[in-house]
Amino acid sequence: MLVASAMCLGVNLIVIRAIVVDNDLFKLNSYKFMLALGAVDCSQSCVHFVSGFYTIYESTFKSWHSQALGAIVTPSYVFYIIITIVLAFNRLIVLTSDRLDELLFSPFWLKFWFLLPALISLSFALALCSPWAAISYLPDQFSWAYDESRPLSNLVQRLEEIIEVAGIPVAGLIYGAIFFVILYKRINGLVLRQTGAGAERKVLIQAFVITAYCTVLNYLWHNSQWLLPNTKTAKCALNFMWICNGAVNPLIYLAVNSTIRRRIGTVFGALSRTNGQHNMRTTADVPPARLLMMPIPMQNNFCKT
Repeated sequence: MLVASAMCLGVNLIVIRAIVVDNDLFKLNSYKFMLALGAVDCSQSCVHFVSGFYTIYESTFKSWHSQALGAIVTPSYVFYIIITIVLAFNRLIVLTSDRLDELLFSPFWLKFWFLLPALISLSFALALCSPWAAISYLPDQFSWAYDESRPLSNLVQRLEEIIEVAGIPVAGLIYGAIFFVILYKRINGLVLRQTGAGAERKVLIQAFVITAYCTVLNYLWHNSQWLLPNTKTAKCALNFMWICNGAVNPLIYLAVNSTIRRRIGTVFGALSRTNGQHNMRTTADVPPARLLMMPIPMQNNFCKT
């Protein structure tokens, strides 16, 4: 659990850094939404990392500790679902209409697209911080569960289920529409903006992986009592699916987005060159006083017999 969440956090940080340091990428609205997805993936990975220590010590130490983490991880995933839909919608609009893109994703409306999921997620966070609803980590079950003794827990869980179970298929339908738009334009020889060779395949891969993985995760999570055996192994496996979900988007970006791969290569190349320059020191860089104190390497003049 610790290793998996740390790896998910690491791959997200790599992609985030690659986008942030590239001014050309950072100007594009789609990459801003990708940054938002990376941010909530990081927040979820951090929470899962802490829950790993709960599992090791078989305790959450204080009850409010686990509730506070639940008030972070669940709203983060709700935000993730909504932004995934917005990102898919943005890509569809960019592909089909420049005019609509300038209108619906202008600086003013861009704030709306970020503010809406943020407010919805904040509502979940406030509800889960209150005395009336809570979701907490259960170390003995290796999983998260709502506190059904609190009066609003079932309502919050039901609202979360509606957003998560319905949201990802909506994003999948939008990606399906994107695929057919690209295919139609390629067949008719129309010029595609921000697309190149293999665009259909890349969009199809992204749509299939995101939709399939997240749909299975969400459906099993909210219907585990009907579909899975009531065992620790099943609950632990489902929790690991949630943890690994944090790596789905960045791994897809690395697999199908050559721009991000090149940017990451540039960043790491610059870092290695910088480290190499720091490590290269000659005697000309050493003060004379220290040069006299440096040990003289002995030459081995003995021959092996």
